[in-house]
Formats: sequence, C-alpha cells, structure tokens
Amino acid sequence: MDKSVVEMIFELKLACLSKEESIRERLGLSPAEYRGILSLQPGKAVSCMKLSNAMGLSKSRGSRVVDKLITNGYLKEARKEFDKRVFNVKLTSSGEKVLKEISLVMKECESAILKDVPKNELKAFTQTLRKISEIVRP
Repeated sequence: MDKSVVEMIFELKLACLSKEESIRERLGLSPAEYRGILSLQPGKAVSCMKLSNAMGLSKSRGSRVVDKLITNGYLKEARKEFDKRVFNVKLTSSGEKVLKEISLVMKECESAILKDVPKNELKAFTQTLRKISEIVRP
C-alpha cells in the first residue's frame, strides 16, 4: 500500500530532525539557540524582538535565549549610537563559525536528498516542496 502524503512528510521531517539534532548536540545548542543562530546573517544586527519572533518565542523567553547565546560567545550587543535604548545583537566570529557549520550540514543533507532527483524533475520537485511548506506553515 502506498504511503500517504502526511506519512511521507513525517518521514522527511524525522530524517531532517535527526540531522538537526545531531549537529545541535555536537555544538551544544538548544533548539531555540539553533533557530536563533540560523535566523541571523553575518555582519547584520537585529533587534532582540525580531530575533525572538524568528525563533518563535515570546519576548521574555527569547531574551533568555539571547542572553545565553551572548554568554556562550555566539552573539554580541550591537547598540546603535543614536538610540541606546534599542538592544540589537549580531553574530560574533564564533557565532559565524557555528552558522557556517550548520549551513554545511544543511547543504550536505540537501545534496543527499537531491542527488537522486533527475535534473529534468528538479524544478517541479522544489516547487512542490515549496508549495507543501506554504500550506503547512502556521
């Protein structure tokens, strides 16, 4: 009997979560810290409020995660000279290194998935995945 779409999505999710969990454990990151680092771009500062939203956390929980990322050396404060009230953060060099490691694992995972997709089906395949992602996104 063929698997349902939901079963296939769950299988893909489990496979990806396994990879994510593996790198998170190796780097000593919680799921929220992992999402926080992935939400940032090297050299760009972001407000704690925006970072909390990107992590899917409340402002207070996001603030605690940001504090831990600062304590662990992955983030640093980036206050604006003209408005010291705004609390922004950005990746440190250690944070950028971790982001590169995570990105490398993600690219390896993507390559493993796409290696068996015929070139002439790749565009339709990615469009279908994008559509599924849009449908299930909260």
